[in-house]
Amino acid sequence: MKHILLPSLFLLFTTLLAGCSEKPDAPLLTLRSVEGTSIRIGTETPLTALFFFSMSNPVAIGAFERLPDEIHRGADTVGIALHVDRPPNVLDMQQRTLVPIVIDSDGSIAKAFGGIGLTPSLTLVKEGKILLHQEGRLDYDAINATILIQ
Repeated sequence: MKHILLPSLFLLFTTLLAGCSEKPDAPLLTLRSVEGTSIRIGTETPLTALFFFSMSNPVAIGAFERLPDEIHRGADTVGIALHVDRPPNVLDMQQRTLVPIVIDSDGSIAKAFGGIGLTPSLTLVKEGKILLHQEGRLDYDAINATILIQ
């Protein structure tokens, strides 16, 4: 019991501390999903998980497909396919999920978020602030802890 409780308390404590520190500004962007929906990232943005992925990365695709089950329902989710992905492949993925997908066709979205060098990557944004950013293997406990304290 002690071995489970201590890591959980540490995670909660570090998440709360992170919530008290100054959060970096998120870029102000208007994105268009492959289905034509306009998605605004700005000062009125509700809690949103931006999931950067590449169709050529099976780990990222698997994480994207599990995302609705892994992330707490308190956050909206948007998939962002990297500029290397072919639009027909992304459209096929869009037909298999309810998560809206945006194609970063020129790399400007990834660049606006500091350059996404590894997929999967996830950035939590709320009201113009970046709350959390992870690249590579995602820590769903930390993501969900951040969502729950919002």
